[in-house]
Amino acid sequence: MPSWLSDTRPIASLQVDVCFLIQERLYYGPDRFSDPADLQTFAEPLAPPALPMQDPGLVRSAEARGYERALADHYRQIVRLARQHRLPFNSIRHYFWLRLWLWNPEQRVGIAFPWYDSFAEIDGFLRPLVDIADGPVHDDTDQGWALQTHARDGTLYFLQSDPDEDATQVAIATPRAALVAQVAELRERMHGILARLRDELGADVWSAYVRDEPTFKA
Repeated sequence: MPSWLSDTRPIASLQVDVCFLIQERLYYGPDRFSDPADLQTFAEPLAPPALPMQDPGLVRSAEARGYERALADHYRQIVRLARQHRLPFNSIRHYFWLRLWLWNPEQRVGIAFPWYDSFAEIDGFLRPLVDIADGPVHDDTDQGWALQTHARDGTLYFLQSDPDEDATQVAIATPRAALVAQVAELRERMHGILARLRDELGADVWSAYVRDEPTFKA
């Protein structure tokens, strides 16, 4: 048993969701610029998705369900403006990024996933939560971020740290069953939303990292 499990703080529950990141404008200027004002000068405003949103900077999958066309319309304007300004997909891929949220709003605690941009990366964390009932579940490290997850006796343990500073950021434990039930529903919901977005736009740029230039519907 990892020694850090005994240092975790009990959390009654955690909420989990996948969010579509929403930006207010599309930048079409040079990759390198000397004047920060260029971020405003060389930019087109983006209308937010026409759906209920708790946070103007993101759309949770729970909010997107039933409003897939409105979310697709938001991405359609990004594609249209990118074509207008002759931007390759590599210049706009960050407008299609996802983020995984795992948090408890009442206790203001959560786990951050700053390096998971596609659903394949996110599902690499979600799937083992469902499949592994006991033992190591997840272990990943990236720039300034590390996360270990362990299952034991019906509890999930999470340790988030900064490996560069050797500093613990979050150490929590929560009942496994309730979280796993949420994750199962979330994975099913996301598969449905992504399939609908693919049908609407003609390309899937959310499920996995896109290496070739996607062909969106005209």
